[in-house]
Amino acid sequence: MEDKQSIAETNCDKSEGSVLEIQLEEENTQCQLFSQDAKYKISFLEDGVYLNVTKEIGDGKPLEPDLVVYDINRRSIKGLDISNVLLRLKKHELNIKLADTQDEITVDLDVVVVTTKDEMSASMMLFPPSEGGNRKTADEIINKIKTDGGITFGLEPEDIRYAVENEQYYRNIEIARGRQPQKGKDGYAKILFNTEHDNTPMVNNDGSVDYKNLNLFENVIEGATIVTKIPPEEGVDGYSVKGNTLPAKKGLEAKLPKGINVKVSEDGESLIAAKSGRIDYVNGRVEISDVFKILGDVDISIGNVFFEGDVVVRGNVIDGLTIQSSGKIEVNGYVEGATLIAGNDIILKNGIQGRGKGKLIAGGNIVARFMERCTAEVRGDIFSDYIVHCSVVAGGSVIMKGKWGRIIGGAIRAGKEITANVIGSPTNDPTLIELGTSPQMRVRYNELETMREQVKAQLNKIDNIAKITPSHNDSPERKAMRQKLINTREQINEQYYEVQNELMALTEELSEQSDGRINVISCVYPNVKIIIDSCLLTTKSMFEYVTFRHKDGEIIFPSCEIRQ
Repeated sequence: MEDKQSIAETNCDKSEGSVLEIQLEEENTQCQLFSQDAKYKISFLEDGVYLNVTKEIGDGKPLEPDLVVYDINRRSIKGLDISNVLLRLKKHELNIKLADTQDEITVDLDVVVVTTKDEMSASMMLFPPSEGGNRKTADEIINKIKTDGGITFGLEPEDIRYAVENEQYYRNIEIARGRQPQKGKDGYAKILFNTEHDNTPMVNNDGSVDYKNLNLFENVIEGATIVTKIPPEEGVDGYSVKGNTLPAKKGLEAKLPKGINVKVSEDGESLIAAKSGRIDYVNGRVEISDVFKILGDVDISIGNVFFEGDVVVRGNVIDGLTIQSSGKIEVNGYVEGATLIAGNDIILKNGIQGRGKGKLIAGGNIVARFMERCTAEVRGDIFSDYIVHCSVVAGGSVIMKGKWGRIIGGAIRAGKEITANVIGSPTNDPTLIELGTSPQMRVRYNELETMREQVKAQLNKIDNIAKITPSHNDSPERKAMRQKLINTREQINEQYYEVQNELMALTEELSEQSDGRINVISCVYPNVKIIIDSCLLTTKSMFEYVTFRHKDGEIIFPSCEIRQ
């Protein structure tokens, strides 16, 4: 409540008796003409004790009957009918006789405390002492407010002290304010993935810009936690000015968003990815798609693609870019000198013109209309119409089907079977056809043989240096260098034996005879090197309609075992 702009003045007139007059302090004469609070005075006259009321003007505040009655009561007026006085005040009577003639009794400084109905605010009004009455200290008033008024929370002692010391009588002064309860912070669903993608290129450490890797989307792995609930917080209790606790409400429990290809964890507190793939947050829903469709070309505007799921490209894949997918990759257009890595199949509706730098790696099969000047490694089978100057390793078979069915140049390695209409070319392009239980093992075997020769050359070089007899005049630096060479030789020698042991193990595995076959439905040209297990045959002339097999330590080539 706002402080009343009023004070009480006590005037003693010996000719008319002792008079207590309560009136408003005039702040501004002009303002008073338009607005003035109600006031009253208690007069002890020869014919009785009277209460005279002046009504409020304009926006002035009316009397508070209970406070007026309190002021009357504290004066111990004899013969007073206080209930009648209160009734007449509520009827807005202006002149009320309180009692018969009597002397005014001395009263001390006093205070009354008024608390709002909700007990969230408390105000005091100071009543001055009459002539000869005691002036109480601020501490005494504060203690009275606490004990008689029951105010225990939010008290402002300094405001009370100021009012007492500055004699702010008959003013409604707020002295305490309660604290409203504070509701606890609501729980919320915390998104654990990036919901915004700016499609801007990455900046490398050296300041250059990588236009191949753009922030197009985010991948998620099946089983990953993608949203989790943050629990609500407890609220802070409030208190009324009388010290009553106002319980606070706990924050609201969060709800997990709905979505596609998601599931709720067993404890109900998190959202789990039910599939691997692209994850998006759209209109308050979590959506996981295990197919990433690119309607046009994979070019510099798309950049490299790394996706947990299947990738479908409606257009072409240009030079220098990479598509890596945990599922299959399907390209409707052409693939240039790009890299495609799939956890499952690679399907090229047209084919790949690798230009010597294209690469296909598949955990399943590769199906391509043609393959030119690229490398390919596949765990399963390769199906194509023609393969030209490629390096191919297939854990399963290489099957040439279609109008051409040709293998020209390059190296084709397979674990089970190779079938083609034509192998080699009329121009005798060098072509390697290798069949065995594990083409990957043969590739590793060749790598180890090369490595062994390199290590052996290093050992010979060190041995030649070590043969030089050291001189007594050798400097400390030369002696240190010689010792370093000896230590290096030990390390290289250990590496040599590791390579040698691995080669021996692979030789034993590769010596086992396979049941693989190489089927040539039409013809095989000269200068085709055929390896089956540990046997080698290089064609010197054209062969037609044959099947190459390994039997009794040699390669035989009876009539083709596949019907035309």
